[in-house]
Amino acid sequence: MRLTPLPLLAAALALTACAVRDLDRLKDLNAQGALEAIAATRVECAGPNDPVCLQAREIVANACLRLGTAALAPGAGQAAEAAARFECAVANYRAALAAAPRPLPEAEAARLYAGYLLALRERRDQARSAGEAAPLNAALAAEAEAARRAAPRSAIGAYYGASAAFAEAALGLGPPCPALARAADLLAGSPSPDARLAPLINALARAVATERRRHACPA
Repeated sequence: MRLTPLPLLAAALALTACAVRDLDRLKDLNAQGALEAIAATRVECAGPNDPVCLQAREIVANACLRLGTAALAPGAGQAAEAAARFECAVANYRAALAAAPRPLPEAEAARLYAGYLLALRERRDQARSAGEAAPLNAALAAEAEAARRAAPRSAIGAYYGASAAFAEAALGLGPPCPALARAADLLAGSPSPDARLAPLINALARAVATERRRHACPA
């Protein structure tokens, strides 16, 4: 049996206790709705297989996503702050996924990817040019495919994968018809969406069909 040197064990225990205290503080702030304080909290952990880190990162990611959404609300006058908020959300959701257990339970994967992909899409939509949007859209497509593998019974990966393919056509990042065909195939093969996602999928499907007709794409 290999023994852990006592100084190293003591250091590991101290770090764990510190991480738990940080998580407790984040939970308290979350209960208070203190989104700005949460977003300003520096979380250093990165996993893997670290449930404390996962929870801390997800709390920060959710706060940043909500702040980014609020910054874009009519009359908020904070649109210039939205991109940074969404970047915060993307980075922390990515770290939360890295800290998750393996294998990741499907329900947990669906929850994490729902926030992560939304943050990626919103960050892409804040791009100031097609050139800036292109790598963000490619990341969205890749992570949507990862979501389809991690949560195959959820429609979330199909929806955001189709969103990325539709944006590829709309932004002129490639030939429109192949991209729109990919979007249509993803939506057609999607698992049944929940009540929140169903109208979004239906609206995207109509937009894809309209663009395919406009470009005279083959059926």
